[in-house]
Amino acid sequence: MRFLILQEPIDTWAVIDTIVDVPADFATQCLIGLTRDSAEWFAARCNQKMSRSVLGNLDTPRRAMKIPETVGRQAT
Repeated sequence: MRFLILQEPIDTWAVIDTIVDVPADFATQCLIGLTRDSAEWFAARCNQKMSRSVLGNLDTPRRAMKIPETVGRQAT
């Protein structure tokens, strides 16, 4: 999971982006100073959004690269 919750020293919670090790953003809101329930909800949504974008990229067909006929093959 990319987004995890972390308890802050003042008994609030933050959602951390573990790839860049900073608090996550959600709709331009920095995810710090949250209740635990809110942090869990935001972390789940962020992870869900990342999963969808990764799966969407996997489902996207790749274009085959066409090699121009002018490029010859080298003998080995």
